Amino acid sequence: MVKPLIAALIALLSIAACGGSSNGPQGPSASNVSAQPGDVPHGMVKCDLTGDINNFIAREQSPDPQTAKSMSTYWADAKKAGATAAYAAIYTDSEAHCSSIKSSTSDPGVATYKVIVNFVVQFKDEKSAAAAYTNDSLFGFSASNLRSGGAQPIEGTKTGLTANSLVLDQTISNQSFYIALWQNKTFAVVLAVINVDSTASKKVATSENSRIK
Repeated sequence: MVKPLIAALIALLSIAACGGSSNGPQGPSASNVSAQPGDVPHGMVKCDLTGDINNFIAREQSPDPQTAKSMSTYWADAKKAGATAAYAAIYTDSEAHCSSIKSSTSDPGVATYKVIVNFVVQFKDEKSAAAAYTNDSLFGFSASNLRSGGAQPIEGTKTGLTANSLVLDQTISNQSFYIALWQNKTFAVVLAVINVDSTASKKVATSENSRIK
């Protein structure tokens, strides 16, 4: 599910251009930084894929073993780079779409309905988080591949997030895409919002970012 989404988003943006667990009670955790029901548009449903990254991988194992394998590899790479926890938050506009999005044949990149895919990764220290944002791929997303897609991203404080941030906000045909990647303190965040208006998409991102204190 997620791997096709990443590829589809980058491909679509190229075409347009051409034409975890908590560290303890102190401070925020990956789970409480992630997209919450109050952040997302009214009526969106939290899917059962939502949970710490090991839960996400386990729930994808049966319906989509290839995605489970890819995500397991991404998580192993993140841990090598200093990640200590990760959390996935997945929302769509109905329980039926929550079920279908898990399938190996599902491609959210061409969905006509609302989808939010959010990964929050917590690192052992701020230096590791900044290095991951700058140099590494976070669950298949990276600043470099989003820049190379051909679309013109907004970067830095102009995004309304942090100095280490990048946002792509595009409408292609009848679909809208808001993709944000940013680092704040010991956290790196990936947020992909499909078919939700820009204002509501930005609200999800800024709400998450505000919880990193």
